[in-house]
Order: sequence, then structure tokens, then C-alpha cells
Amino acid sequence: MQKKRSYYNPVLRLISQMMLYVSLFLLFFGFMSISNPQLLHLSRTAVTTMGVFVVCFSVMLTIYGGLDVGRKTRRSVFTSLVLSTFFTDAATYLFLQVMNVNPNNPEANRTLILFGEDFLYLCIAFVLQVAVTILAIIISYRLYYKKNPPKRCLLITSSQELAGQIAPKIRSFRQRFALAEVVHYQCPDLKETIKRYNTIFLAGIPDTEEVQLEAYCYGLEKSIYLMAELEDVISSCAEGTVLDDMPFLHIRPTGMTPMQRIVKRGLDILVSGLGLIITSPILLITSILIKCCDGGSVFFRQKRATIHGNVFEIIKFRTMYSGNRQADSLSARVNDDRITPVGRYLRKYRIDELPQLINVLKGEMSLVGPRPEMLENVHRYTEEVPEFRYRQRMKAGITGLAQIEGKYNTSPKDKAMLDLLYIENFSLSYDFKLILRTLTVFFRRDSTEGFGQQDTSCPVMRTEALSGALQDSPDAKNISQRRKKQHKKSSSRDITA
Repeated sequence: MQKKRSYYNPVLRLISQMMLYVSLFLLFFGFMSISNPQLLHLSRTAVTTMGVFVVCFSVMLTIYGGLDVGRKTRRSVFTSLVLSTFFTDAATYLFLQVMNVNPNNPEANRTLILFGEDFLYLCIAFVLQVAVTILAIIISYRLYYKKNPPKRCLLITSSQELAGQIAPKIRSFRQRFALAEVVHYQCPDLKETIKRYNTIFLAGIPDTEEVQLEAYCYGLEKSIYLMAELEDVISSCAEGTVLDDMPFLHIRPTGMTPMQRIVKRGLDILVSGLGLIITSPILLITSILIKCCDGGSVFFRQKRATIHGNVFEIIKFRTMYSGNRQADSLSARVNDDRITPVGRYLRKYRIDELPQLINVLKGEMSLVGPRPEMLENVHRYTEEVPEFRYRQRMKAGITGLAQIEGKYNTSPKDKAMLDLLYIENFSLSYDFKLILRTLTVFFRRDSTEGFGQQDTSCPVMRTEALSGALQDSPDAKNISQRRKKQHKKSSSRDITA
């Protein structure tokens, strides 16, 4: 059965991707050819325009991801494909309009026309592309999960508290994983328990025991998920090298080259300056709304930590009631009554972050970098998670891996690991990718989830060995069957489940 799936899944992904991508291509050029008949013939305009579409779409899929059936949630796949299609259509449409400008040709446009007849066809094509994308996601995921029920998982950890933090994360991918059991790493029958599962999660286990369990699971060809620790982040960026006949992992010291610093700072100045000009109407309207709400100050300033522990004042739109002393020291919580009605919308759509472009222009922040934390949090988090201090090796940024993949209430350790993954993998192209991926945050319901808004239900961690009768019980099968029933119900819902 496992061998059949190893063939079925890649073939399904390939066929689904090819059918969807070709459909998006044909829809765009089908509607554009109504007013541009030259696209139906082997002309210079047709070939170059098609080439632009293919190249742009390939780049966007590399940045956002494509129809990764079974690997990401349906909402995430939908967001990625819609953004990829939107940018590809926009770039190709602009190129086509430029190609159509020829003052010396009476049949061509004398000037650049962006919002003419072609624009209407572009909008119709995009709407149909979104509809086809939704249909492709629904069909592909149903076919995938029909042959791939949720994998029964075992979580091996060191405490019930940690298990309670991890279980909701696994449950958020309920169509991929079914957490059946939680076991302490020192449980007497641990190795026998591992044999009953195909997917193993290891978290919070001492290094020596974790290495032994890794080797044991690897020998049994189990799928292993390790909760990232500092050493894992460091070694993941290591470069394999051979000295004479002995293999080594070479870990280079992190840091930007002088040229990277110059280019990064130049882009910060350019983008932040243009951003402030382009968003000036939004900034003005928001300022008026905040002032009308309670008559308080428009901006909120707070001391934050950046590279090398330097302190600066971050500038944001005020989203809490004026004169609230707690607003300066406590992070927002679920249903926080300190937040103003206007502030809720500003937070939801991240408009309150726009004034940080001023910090970027002044050089206090960067567009991309580790998340800037309150000074109180920095001191507290560093005591709880010593690795947290390594985030200050790079200038704080408006966006970054922690801001995109994390949530407002992401744990300090997870924030640190996400930021360190960015620092260790830094490149200017990675910055560009993260800037574009920032748009996916607006499609996530949980990105602004407040503290205290987490599901903590979790199976009770087992520390004692099971008896022989219990080991052969059908409990695991019953769990799997219940998961299948839940999946059938959820598959009938919209693609954003």
C-alpha cells in the first residue's frame, strides 16, 4: 500500500499542476486575444508575451509555492496560487500593452493604454482563473485524501506542558496527521510503541536520548519530525566538505558582506521612500480616523531592541485608547478592551505597521529582519530562551520569516528559531522573496491571534508501559476511522478549511 502511494502521489501532483497551469495560461491568452488577434499567430508579440507569462509564473511559483497537494493547507495553496496568478497576469498585461505601442503603425496604439478594452478582458480572465483554481484545489485534495488518510502519529516528548503546545500545531493539519498517542521519552516500552506508527514527532528530548531515538527511527524507516533547536538551525545551514577522505560539516560565521550591506540599505531607502509616498492617502485617512475616535495622539511610540541590543523608538499608528498605561508594557490579548474600534481594523489589516517605514528611512530598522521586540520582552525572553539574544545579530525589520510564518502570540522560542533561520540563510534574493511573501499574511485568519487564544487540548502523556492486551487493542484503528469520518465532513466545506 505504501509503495502504491509513493507512485500515486507524485503522479497526482504532476497531473493536477499541469492541468491547472495550462488552464490559467489558456484563459489569460484566450481573453487577451479577443482584442489582440496577433496573439493567435506566430508573431513576435505572441512569442515574447507567452515567454514573459511562463517566466513570471515560474518565478512566482518559486516564491509563493504552487499546487502542493497534501503538503500545505488548502487555504495556503489557494493564497499562493492567486497571488502568483495576479502578479503574472499584471506583468504580462503590462508587457503586452507596451508591445502594442507603435506611433508609426496605424493599427497599433500611439500611446500606452492601461485601462482600455484589454483591461476589462484581463479582469474577466482573472476571475475565471480564480474559479478554476478553486475547482482544481477541491478536486485535487479530494483525490489525494481519498488515497491518503491522515497519518497516525506518535509524539515523544519530555512533559505534558510541551505536548500541550505541540498538539494543536499537529491538529491544525488534521487531514495530514492524526495524533494518536503521546509518550514520555523514558517510557519502558517506547521502542515497541514506535514500531506501531509511521510518523514520529520528537520534541524537548535531551540531546543524547534524541540522537539515539533518531537513529532508531531512521533504521525503521520512519518519517521523523524534530522540533528545531539552536544546534539544528546551525547544522541545517552547514556545508558538506571532505578533508582528505574524512567528511566534515563546515559552518561559516554569519554576517553580511560590505556589498550586501550597501545594497540592502539602498533598497531600504528606495522602498521606504516610495512606500511613504504611495501610501500617503492611507496614512492621512488613518490619522484622521484615529484622531476622531478619541482625540488622542495619532502615533504610538515605544522603545524596541535592534542589532547589537541598540534601542530605538518604533513608530506605529495608535490602536489602543489614549492614556492607557498598560498599553506600553503589555502585549495585546484576546478580546483586549484596550483596543479601540478603529484599532481593531488597523491591526487586522496591518495598517498600524505602515509608519514603521519612517524607522526604515531613518536607518533604525530594515524592510526585512528579525521581529523587533519590546525591551521588557527581550529581557524576559532571553532568560527563558538563551538563544533569543542571537536574533540581535541583524537589524530588526518590518517583515521577516517570523512575521510571515509566525503569529502575534508565537512562543518566544519559536520566534527565535524562525529569526535565526532567516539570519543563517540570509541573502538579498531571500529578502526579495520574503517581501513578496508578506502579502500572504493578509489572507491568514490567525496572523493577529492574541495571547491566550490557543487550543491546549492534548492526549495525556503516557509514562508507563502498556500491558500486552492493551498493546494489541484496536484503539488506534478507531482513532484513524474517526479521523476519516471527520475528514469526509470537512472536505464538503470550502477550500479555506
